[in-house]
Amino acid sequence: MLRKAFENSLKIYAAYVCMRPMGIIRAVGDGHSIVYIQDLLVHPNIRRNGIGWALLMRMMDTYKDVYQRVLLADHTLKTSRFYKSMGFQQTSELNCKAYLKVYHKPMERT
Repeated sequence: MLRKAFENSLKIYAAYVCMRPMGIIRAVGDGHSIVYIQDLLVHPNIRRNGIGWALLMRMMDTYKDVYQRVLLADHTLKTSRFYKSMGFQQTSELNCKAYLKVYHKPMERT
C-alpha cells in the first residue's frame, strides 16, 4: 500500500542527515484547487531541529497558489502548536466541519 501511495503522490520531499532519510513529506490532490499534505514524518531522535518546519515550508511554497491546502494530524498539544505556528487553523475556527470515512479491511483468518 505505501509503495502505491508514494507512487501516486503529487510531490515528495525528504530530508537527509549523513545520507540517511530523517524526514519526509508528501502531497496528494490535483495541485491547483486542493492539495492534501500527507505524512509529515521526522525521526524521533532529531525532532525540534527545524526539519519538519523546513519540509512543510518547502511543500507550502511549492503549492503557494493552491486555493485549499489541507492536512489531517494527530490531536496532541505539540501537533496543534506546530501547525498553528505554521499558519494552519482548525476547521472549527473556520466554521467548518471535517468528515472522514476510513476503510477497514476485514481481518484475515489464520
